[in-house]
Amino acid sequence: MLALKLQQVAAKTVPTSGESRLLRKAREQKDNSNRGKPEGSDGVKKKKDGVGNERDNSTVAAASPRAKPMTAANQSLNPKSQACMRSKNRGQISRDYEQEFPSVEVGPRLVRRCSEDSQITLHRQDVDSEDYWEKLAQESDPSRQEKEVLNHSAIIPQLKSKLLTFKAQLTGGVVKEAWQIHRTLKVLHNLILTSDLEKSYQIRRELGLPHVLFDLIHDTVENSISSKQPWSVPVLGEMIVVLMIYWEKHSDWVEEENRLELGLEFTKPFITILSHPNLIPLAPLAASVLSLLTQHDVEVQVDMDNLTSLMKNLLLDSYEPQLSLPSGWGLCDGILSLLLYTLSEHENGSGSSCLDPVMFLDLWKRIGPSLSKTALDIDFCSAHGLYSFLSTALFVFTKDPYSCIPLFSDSESKCVYTLGRLLGTDCLHLFAGFSPERLELDLSHDSLSVLSCHLLCFPFALDLPPHTMSTVFQLYDSCGIVTSLLQVIQTLPPPLLELPLSLLSRLLLCDPERSVPCLRKAASGFFAPPRNSQLTASKHPAPLTRTASSLLAHLLQLDVLWDSAVELLTLLSQEARCSPRPAHLQLHLEASVLHQALAHSHDQIRAATCRLLGHLDPFRPPTLHTLQPDIFKSMIECLHDSCTPVRRMACRAIGNWLGYIAAGFKMGRFKGKGSDTAGWGKETGQNKRSEAATGHLATLVEQGVDDEQGREWVEEARRTAAMLASLVTDPDALTRRHCCAALGNLVYVDGAASLLLEEDVPSSLLRAACTDSHNAVRQAAIATLCLYSEQDTIRQVLISLDASKKLLQASQRTPQQCDYHRLIERL
Repeated sequence: MLALKLQQVAAKTVPTSGESRLLRKAREQKDNSNRGKPEGSDGVKKKKDGVGNERDNSTVAAASPRAKPMTAANQSLNPKSQACMRSKNRGQISRDYEQEFPSVEVGPRLVRRCSEDSQITLHRQDVDSEDYWEKLAQESDPSRQEKEVLNHSAIIPQLKSKLLTFKAQLTGGVVKEAWQIHRTLKVLHNLILTSDLEKSYQIRRELGLPHVLFDLIHDTVENSISSKQPWSVPVLGEMIVVLMIYWEKHSDWVEEENRLELGLEFTKPFITILSHPNLIPLAPLAASVLSLLTQHDVEVQVDMDNLTSLMKNLLLDSYEPQLSLPSGWGLCDGILSLLLYTLSEHENGSGSSCLDPVMFLDLWKRIGPSLSKTALDIDFCSAHGLYSFLSTALFVFTKDPYSCIPLFSDSESKCVYTLGRLLGTDCLHLFAGFSPERLELDLSHDSLSVLSCHLLCFPFALDLPPHTMSTVFQLYDSCGIVTSLLQVIQTLPPPLLELPLSLLSRLLLCDPERSVPCLRKAASGFFAPPRNSQLTASKHPAPLTRTASSLLAHLLQLDVLWDSAVELLTLLSQEARCSPRPAHLQLHLEASVLHQALAHSHDQIRAATCRLLGHLDPFRPPTLHTLQPDIFKSMIECLHDSCTPVRRMACRAIGNWLGYIAAGFKMGRFKGKGSDTAGWGKETGQNKRSEAATGHLATLVEQGVDDEQGREWVEEARRTAAMLASLVTDPDALTRRHCCAALGNLVYVDGAASLLLEEDVPSSLLRAACTDSHNAVRQAAIATLCLYSEQDTIRQVLISLDASKKLLQASQRTPQQCDYHRLIERL
């Protein structure tokens, strides 16, 4: 019986395949423990455990907002790592058991799973804490010197979760802990600013930007409860700022949208903000977003009275902004842009609108003084805002030109002062690094200068009383407009120069007493010869300075610049004409440039060049060595030009130069031979310029030309006889008049009298004096014949032509009184 029980026990102790292996390994483990552990085994095991935990460690690190390697201290504090290490420190039996029965969680495996669940719970608690988001906002701050390497893969899902949670709370009507969305938006703000292009598009794709922001703004504004909460203004402000910053970096998103849907859906909350009493502090931000939409052809419907009210509020001395706009945006930029947009739309549409004149005046008074500061008052108006403001002024003045007069004639308005500051280079520093360029407008200081020129031109286009115009000119002078215009001409790109050149020329013409001395004082470098080849003391090339000569050479090249070339030549003519004495004019023009201008294909350039040359004395510094006989020769060729204005101006200029040449003979400058002139006649209408020149030549006789040059001048002067003779009957009355005057000066050039007789000039002049249809031409012909009568040979010719009888008959049938009797007495 005992043996049977022992046999049964032995049978029961026979293991199954799995159990026998476990028992066998248990016995082996027991035997090994009985023999003792070899030295260093614990250290080896720990080292292996460390290697085995690397994957778990990397998993934990990936869930952190900062990508940092796990340190030994981190591992000791990590419950999951500790659970894994305890699991690996267990015996072989337990590990084999887990392999045999993987679905059964007992003992240490259960402990490990519980540790993982607690870690996830702890992580969720961290993400929801205020400290976590505050710290994340600090670490992502663009101004932080020590940049943190942020894990976008971990942060972006957290941002998305917070944004969706806030949206759900808005939909439910109750927002809990509004600080959370504020911190979330701050982190998003920082990430957009600091992310590279790849990460920026990752943020856009995973968060659904910018649509999620438009949705949140819409839901917040349309929620009657939320929009009245104290947190709504700062939260909405942060949303709009983030939207504007995103827009600046990704302006292409608009191109992917339907314009009609943008106008219907996206504009509504921002228009609501402009009129919502609780959201008025957000008006500058909302207006800025709407202005961006208008730049992309999105229709925006805003009320002009509402915009005017908002602008008046911003202009109050007591106004203090509650929110900051993104860098580069001024407080009134958006509203100014919308004012311009609304005025333009109402003009083109069926509505009507006008700008409040009081508010407009207050804007000038606010913007003008801000330009005198060392830095532009960008908090109120940036350079983009200035552009919108000047464009609005241009629109208003174009629609009602006389509305500019109260502003342009009152120094208190600061209008002319503001335009003068923006016109010149004195305020260039105000725009240095003023803002990142907005993609919808390629803005520069040049744009503001051109707009200022447009506005300053308006008074010249109006029929104003003399005392009003005088007040305007006085204000222009006190604000340094002439000096500023010269700075513009020397710095602006050539394609933009036509308007400032024209404006400066008009000032010289209309107000020479103040403008000419001012220009002469400021333009010494502009009128001077180029200094390209000169070197400074430091042996470095001197900076190239734009001069009148270099600018004219450039403007003559391209057809798009030819009108500017005409304006420059006209300006130089005004300066030369207004000089009290030719010796005071220090204008230098290269001979090659003048030749090019006289032979130019553009009619107006040839005419303007002849006009300029007519005001220059070729025998005085600094033109003494520039205006050589070959220039005179080129100008003579213009007498037969097909263009009437060219012939007219050439005829006048040549007459003046013949007067200078004749004066040179009297002062001994030229040593011609075989002169048939009998002396100088009494002063008459056409030789007044020659006589005036004579008085100043006395001090410059020592600078006279040499014999060779003198012969060249005389030869070219004689050549004009035949050319001028044909112009006595020119179809243009002014050309005929200038021709008669020029022939009067030619008679005193050595050897010219005989040439005049060969061309039958006395007969042509007599015919003009008696029968020309224009009184001014008849008067000029009579004055020239008076000079001719002092020459014995010509006087005898006139007598043979029965001039006295013809002149007497003409005096009886001519209604205008001509000085026929003085000429008759001489004959």
